[in-house]
Amino acid sequence: MPQLLSLSRAARLADVTRGELQKKIRKERVKTFEGEIAIEDLLTLYPHINLDDDPVLERVQRIKSEARPKSHYSDGWMPDPQVLMKRLHEFQHTLVQTKSALNTSETLLDDAVADLRSALEKPEMALRAAIKQCIGKLDSARGRLDRASDAKARLFAKDALLKIVTANVRLVPSGHEYFIEGNDSILEAGLKAGLYLDYGCTSGNCGACKCKVVSGAVRKLRPHDYVLSAKEQAEGYILACSNTAISDLVIEANEAHVTDELPHQVIRAVVRKVEQESPGLAVLHVQTPRTQSLRFKAGQRVRVTTEAGIGDTLYIASCPCDGRNLIFLVFSAIGSPLEESVFNGDLSKQTVVIEGPEGQFLLHEDSRRPVLFVAKGGGLAPVKSLVEQAITIDDAEDISLLLVGGSPPGSSLERLCRSWDDALDNFQYRSTEAAIPADQLADQIIQAVEENPRIEVYIAGPDTWMKGLLQAAADKGVRTGEWTVETVGI
Repeated sequence: MPQLLSLSRAARLADVTRGELQKKIRKERVKTFEGEIAIEDLLTLYPHINLDDDPVLERVQRIKSEARPKSHYSDGWMPDPQVLMKRLHEFQHTLVQTKSALNTSETLLDDAVADLRSALEKPEMALRAAIKQCIGKLDSARGRLDRASDAKARLFAKDALLKIVTANVRLVPSGHEYFIEGNDSILEAGLKAGLYLDYGCTSGNCGACKCKVVSGAVRKLRPHDYVLSAKEQAEGYILACSNTAISDLVIEANEAHVTDELPHQVIRAVVRKVEQESPGLAVLHVQTPRTQSLRFKAGQRVRVTTEAGIGDTLYIASCPCDGRNLIFLVFSAIGSPLEESVFNGDLSKQTVVIEGPEGQFLLHEDSRRPVLFVAKGGGLAPVKSLVEQAITIDDAEDISLLLVGGSPPGSSLERLCRSWDDALDNFQYRSTEAAIPADQLADQIIQAVEENPRIEVYIAGPDTWMKGLLQAAADKGVRTGEWTVETVGI
């Protein structure tokens, strides 16, 4: 039976995205086993995996350098970071040697058994000579075991080291898996992986993120006010927001699926700042209290009401992985009741009430297909949230973003889109003129679909523009019913 790795772990060992690995598996027609790949096949796909300049060790170094010293380290039980790094290097070296020797021994035993069986069929004199030759081969091979080294063993050692740096979490009953890095809590890492885990405050007060550890070990990151009964503790219940994993975990946790409605929430929040990106666009930064985070899905909207009772429904333009720090885009000359107070600066530092979420402009659940996002005007807000979610999940083979009219030149949004394009191998960003004819834009979308029929299309924009685009595509024989679209107010 071949040694198998999950696709998530294999992608990390190869230092590629999971989507890129899946695309290569399909292209090379490599067989997988229930979401796992054989080590031999991984090495065939990526024969130049750099096992010397190990990104895993670099990640250890980065985590150590960023970690804040804890007071209980002063008793001397924790070695100096440089000593720890040397020990990790030595640990990896020992693992390589041990696994290499084991791999060589297995091959040696198979060959020896085959030689002995063949010798049994020979006459007596030839039998003695054959056995003597077999013993000589074994003695010679045994002398090489301590010097054995092979790519499979080095990959094995790298995987073992990865388990020291990151822990794998599997959720039941959904079967979803994700990694925990650094000092992230079980909840934080799950949200970053795009999962809709139950939670309320993220600070240990409400108990909504309570889950049961089926297997593995956890460590408490911070104390929490919510009280778990003695029975719950004995059964393995913990708060996901207050614990991290110190080994691979299997936990029972409540999740919402894409089709599930999230609870209606009413939260008083503070406007931290208002950034005017251009005469026509302002970015609203809102922060919820520590005891209440907004639980929402990428692409959804909420109602925002000021202290003066002025309110409007706005799309959330940030990732659900951070429900405390929310971003909204407000456009001028659109008739929004909030427009005046936002653009004249009156809203800064005010308290607002957030109600929601609502909306079904959502990423398809568990999809691994390439995606194309198209946005115009106010459609930029929900699309930005979806793009950040897709990047965070890291499931899509390729991500393309097309902004009709682009973002204001030099704005933080334009720089953000450019940074995605520069930093991510599987991300492409481009913009068009705001007044591009509907049939020409439809042609660009159709071309992308024809180049990759598996692509998923998400489009958000003003009502009149959206109707024209869909009609132009339909006139060209495209089944636009398969596209995911959202009509916004402008």
